Amino acid sequence: MAVRIVTDSTCDLPRDVVERYGITVVPLTLTFGDEEFLDWVDIDANAFYAKLVASHDVPRTSQPTVARFRDAYRAIGPEHDIVSVHISSRLSGTLNSASIAREELAGEMRIDLIDSHTVSLGMGAVALEAAIVAQRGGTLEEVAAAARHTADRVRVVALVDTLEYLRRGGRIGRAQSMLGSLLSIKPLLHVDKGEVAPFDRVRTRSKAVQRLFEIATEDRTLKRVFLGCGGNDAEALEFMERLRPLMPHTEFILGQVGPAVGVHSGPNVLGVGLVGRD
Repeated sequence: MAVRIVTDSTCDLPRDVVERYGITVVPLTLTFGDEEFLDWVDIDANAFYAKLVASHDVPRTSQPTVARFRDAYRAIGPEHDIVSVHISSRLSGTLNSASIAREELAGEMRIDLIDSHTVSLGMGAVALEAAIVAQRGGTLEEVAAAARHTADRVRVVALVDTLEYLRRGGRIGRAQSMLGSLLSIKPLLHVDKGEVAPFDRVRTRSKAVQRLFEIATEDRTLKRVFLGCGGNDAEALEFMERLRPLMPHTEFILGQVGPAVGVHSGPNVLGVGLVGRD
C-alpha cells in the first residue's frame, strides 16, 4: 500500500518541495490581536514579519484541532497508509491532537505518528526524508523508520536577534539561562532533546553569522542542508552561496521560517538544519 506524508506547518518546507512530494501540511493557528490566521494559508512569512515589526500586539499560536487532523487523514483515504511527522511534543501539543485523531480513525486506516523532537528546519528534514522513501515505494514501516532515523541525527542551530520573543511565548526552555547577560550579544540556539537550548553567544551579528557558517561547514560531506530565515532573505541567500562551493555533493534547500515559528524566534532569524550521510 502506498504511503503518504502528513506534517504540520511548523515544518517550514518550501511550497515547491511540499508539492513535489505530495506532502499534506496541517496548519497551526496564529492569533494577532483580534485577527486569526491559518499558518502559511492566510498569512505568509513576508506578511507576518512586516506585521510583527509594526504591531504592538503580541501574537500567539495554537495547535491544530483534532478535527483538522481527522479531516486531513480522511482526505488522503484508506487506500493509503500515513506517516505523520510533527513538531517536538516538548514545544507544542500538536502531536497530541494528531494522536487523538489517529485513535478515532484506528479502524479505518493505518497511521504512524513521528515526534521529530525538533522544529522548523529540522522537522522539515524529517518529513522530507520520509516523503522521499515513500515516493520510492517504501512500506509504512520503512518510511517511519527513515523518519525516526533522520530525527535522531538532524542538527538544528539558529541565530536570533533577541530572546524576547521566545520568552514571551513560553518556549525559551534552557535558553532562559542566557537572559540577563545578553546586552549586545547575539545568541546561537539549538534544539536539544526536543527543547530550545543555548549553544553559543557571540558579540556581534556578523561574528554570529560567521560562527554559524563554521558550524555548517564542520562536516563538508553532509547529505542535505536546510537554510531558513525570517525576513532577511538576502542574507540567507548570500550565506547559502558561500556554502555551496565548499560542499559540492550536498543538497541545499532554502526556505523561510514561517509565522508559527517566527512568533517565537522573532524577525531576522537565520538557521541551519544539517543532515549527515549514513
